[in-house]
Amino acid sequence: MSLMKKPRERILDAADDLFYARGIHAVGIDEIVSRSGTAKTTLYAHFPSKDDLIASYLQRRSEKWRQYLTGELARRGGTAVDRIDAVFEVLAEGCAAPGFRGCPFINATAEYPDPMHPARVVADAHRQWVRDLLAGLAAEAGVVDSYGLAGRLTLLYDAAMVGAQFDPGGLAPTSAREAARTLVEAASVSP
Repeated sequence: MSLMKKPRERILDAADDLFYARGIHAVGIDEIVSRSGTAKTTLYAHFPSKDDLIASYLQRRSEKWRQYLTGELARRGGTAVDRIDAVFEVLAEGCAAPGFRGCPFINATAEYPDPMHPARVVADAHRQWVRDLLAGLAAEAGVVDSYGLAGRLTLLYDAAMVGAQFDPGGLAPTSAREAARTLVEAASVSP
């Protein structure tokens, strides 16, 4: 942990490492304080409660993923159908990364089932962003029921990560990508 970073960033870095590796409930504030090299008063000055820290951790993860995925879609280019496929390609690459421990938003949702909990609010907003991204691409591709297709694609997106968490190195992300292609092709066929 670099002491050159500001205390807030060090705290978020420590929380990110620990929450993602072990689960949110399993990690206490004292461990985050120790790992970040800050004082407990500093942590609470930035995050009045553990729930605030959890929400900030998830929000930062969401922002980084949104930025990365949209950047990759722009870099890879292609038609809207190509970019839907690229969403699943990028997701599969992420699932194959060393240290992959599932989706932090799905994991947080499992730990915090109350839809009003700050972790759930951020996780739900992130998932909605994924669905909206896919719906926008589907609409751009000319799919009439773009939001319906996006819902089905979002289920595949989630399944890819859950499957990869259960079976690291397995075929879940590749299978989800193939199933997504099939759904997009079927949706693009005019009646």
